[in-house]
Amino acid sequence: MRKKIIAGNWKMNKNPEEAKEYLKELIPLVKNAQAEVILCVPYLDLKCMVKHASRK
Repeated sequence: MRKKIIAGNWKMNKNPEEAKEYLKELIPLVKNAQAEVILCVPYLDLKCMVKHASRK
C-alpha cells in the first residue's frame, strides 16, 4: 500500500512572525490527518519554520 501524502507549496509573502502564527494555526488542522503532511515554505521562512515545527 502506498503512503498517503498531503503537500502544499506555500506561495504567501509573510514575515517570520506571520509565518510562525500561520504554522501555529495550521498544525492543529492537520494533526490527525491520516497522511504525511508536507509544507513547502519559501526559502526566507525555512529556518523559522523548521525551528518552530520541531517544537510541536
